Amino acid sequence: MYGVMGGFMQPQGHVQILLNTLVFGLNPQAALDAPRFCIGGDYQLGSLVYIEEGVKPEVVDGLRKLGHHIEVVDGMSRAVFGRGQVIRAHWDDGQLVYSAGSDQRGDGAAFPA
Repeated sequence: MYGVMGGFMQPQGHVQILLNTLVFGLNPQAALDAPRFCIGGDYQLGSLVYIEEGVKPEVVDGLRKLGHHIEVVDGMSRAVFGRGQVIRAHWDDGQLVYSAGSDQRGDGAAFPA
């Protein structure tokens, strides 16, 4: 179970967290901590792509060379990427294991009860 808030970023954030978990094998906290991107965050410039600090400069340069309008976002402006929490239950060697994560972009926390 997971959720990412953030208006127009919400569906993009959901996909990014899901891919981080299922495709890249990240645990919930690492999936939330990974840098994000947001496509079309500026309605006047539909091709604007926000890239969060932490993405390699060569990736940003490569996107610019492809013609994308890129804005690297850091600090408090990272709110554009929303924030989320994840609770995961999965089986590992026949044992049910719970893990969780809380987004560093927000003010939540994940800890065992």
